[in-house]
Amino acid sequence: MSNKICDLSIVLPGIRQRNWKSLYDSVSTSIGDYSFEMIIVGPGSKPLDLEGIDNFHFIEDYGAPARSAQIGVAQASGKYMTWASDDGVFLPNALKEAIDLLSTKNRNDVIIMRYSEGGNSQGEEYWTAWTHADLRLNGVPQHYKCAPVGLYHLDYFKEIGGWDCRYEHLNMCCHDLAFRVQNDGGELFLAPLEILQCTWDVHSEEWAPIGRAYHENDLPLWNSMYTQDQSQRIKIDYNNWKTSPARWTKRFGTLNE
Repeated sequence: MSNKICDLSIVLPGIRQRNWKSLYDSVSTSIGDYSFEMIIVGPGSKPLDLEGIDNFHFIEDYGAPARSAQIGVAQASGKYMTWASDDGVFLPNALKEAIDLLSTKNRNDVIIMRYSEGGNSQGEEYWTAWTHADLRLNGVPQHYKCAPVGLYHLDYFKEIGGWDCRYEHLNMCCHDLAFRVQNDGGELFLAPLEILQCTWDVHSEEWAPIGRAYHENDLPLWNSMYTQDQSQRIKIDYNNWKTSPARWTKRFGTLNE
């Protein structure tokens, strides 16, 4: 993988290879004059329609989404980093405006990357933690904001430890990350434009393992943590992904199946 430094690293766990080229292509109209790389981590191999593209990188991994994404960030070279879903596309000028805004903020500040799912955009209140029942716990201050997708300084993201990969899906661990930032004195700012437009079909077979992960692992872990005071929780070990199983059996089964 190239060590060439770029402005933005876009990292995501991916399984929908049919969508990767359109996701990659959408960056060019969204990012303006900034340079970027895209790193997708998931099963299989690099698709043929992305062969020969120097700033697209694929890492083969069969772990849970949070683990795969954390592996991808470890290989990133951008000044800034964000993530995405491979059922979406980036919207025109949106990445540029978000980077422009973060460049005026402190190193431990974050941009909330607004997105829509299934054509439904969200109002400003959506990005306040206590809007959501699952986040309305004693360990979450009422004024805290959430960033299911965020734009971070890459070095700060790594320094604070990235995602807690005891969580399986990129959901509750993104909230935990945003709350740790705010515990550290960082602020979250809403992106000027909607960044991502996603399809999000909860009835698809692709989504089923994510639903299982949420109910069987991620929500119980979340409740065990955030029903208690977490105000001193800031930095975790970035290499925590190494304790996450190399094979996510909810999606990929066991090797004997």
